[in-house]
Amino acid sequence: MKSMFMTGATGFVGGEALQRYVNVAPDLKFILMVRARDEEHLATRAEKMLEFLFEDRKEELRSRFTFVRGDLLKEGLDISEADLAMIVNEADHVLHCAASVDFAMALGESRKFNLDGTRRVIEICEKMQREGSLRRLDYVSTAYVSGSRRDVVSPTELSNHALGWANDYEQSKFEAESLVRAWRSQGNPVSVYRPSTVVGDSRTGATSNFNVLYWPLRVYARGWWNMMIGFEDTPVDVVPVNYVADCLVGFSLDDACIGKDYHLAAGPEKICHIRDLATAASSYFNQSYPKFVTPEMFWKVYQPAIDKNASPAQRTLINQGTVYMPYFVRSPLFDTTSTAEDAARLGIDPVVAVTDYFDLLFNYCIETDFGRKKPKAAGGEAAHQDELEAAAPTS
Repeated sequence: MKSMFMTGATGFVGGEALQRYVNVAPDLKFILMVRARDEEHLATRAEKMLEFLFEDRKEELRSRFTFVRGDLLKEGLDISEADLAMIVNEADHVLHCAASVDFAMALGESRKFNLDGTRRVIEICEKMQREGSLRRLDYVSTAYVSGSRRDVVSPTELSNHALGWANDYEQSKFEAESLVRAWRSQGNPVSVYRPSTVVGDSRTGATSNFNVLYWPLRVYARGWWNMMIGFEDTPVDVVPVNYVADCLVGFSLDDACIGKDYHLAAGPEKICHIRDLATAASSYFNQSYPKFVTPEMFWKVYQPAIDKNASPAQRTLINQGTVYMPYFVRSPLFDTTSTAEDAARLGIDPVVAVTDYFDLLFNYCIETDFGRKKPKAAGGEAAHQDELEAAAPTS
């Protein structure tokens, strides 16, 4: 078996996927692209990644990983000639997970990472193709290439119905997926995966990524913020990382999935509404039910008051979170029919609705202080009222 060349292994979804690959494909080896200043920095980052993902198994698994320095922002991914030759000769499978997910980044900068970086990955694939070594490319996009639509989106269509995007991240990913699909239309073996709003593991609550849904929870749990910017009936497609990683790994190892498109999402039947999140958080964090305000009202009335009266820490945290505001105002729905069918065929457990594991997510947030502390050995189940009180603001 040849190797897999993978970008984004140090990321949230990429790391979860890698943990699964080593178990379900015991003969598979990996060439992992990691951004690093020099070889010493590469070795340091590689060691930290192995420790974080595999802990006491890292020595057992070390021989299956080869790390190469690379950078989405530079031509040729800044991969050395020797490393490029190794990739072309030893790999037949490319998994492109790396991206910038900075919602506040300007379009020009987002394009450098997401569009130009993807173009450079395709150029590597073309070199492999010329040598007859490329078997498939698996590309991780986002469900939000659909932009500001509010209808049910098919995974096979790429259109925002001329309604715009919530941010430049979405547009840059739309453009990158367009590039990937154009390359596939030339007869190349490509599958596309679109995760929705990814949260922690539905069995433990564990996550290393505290963005989007976690931002209002953080300020709300601390008693700094008793407001939701948006509408109670806004649907939000929330999917646990374990389901995303299970599907990504299962589908990318199955030749029958080559050429297909998938929404890695909860789907219309298992979405939640903002009111569900508000109700669950109010009960768990012992806070009053939040007040809902429109974005227009927030910017006109509340933002000036925050700038005037909030502490520096409060003001920074609240202002950082405004980039997630659109996801509480509008959200399209994602057709997951093809995902559910192939998941069932491969024995992957069905996706769990987030309303069934809210408490596990909340537990993990409190236990780790939203990622600032290491979790207890007991996992997400370990958080109790004493930790909730310790996390509360002091007067």
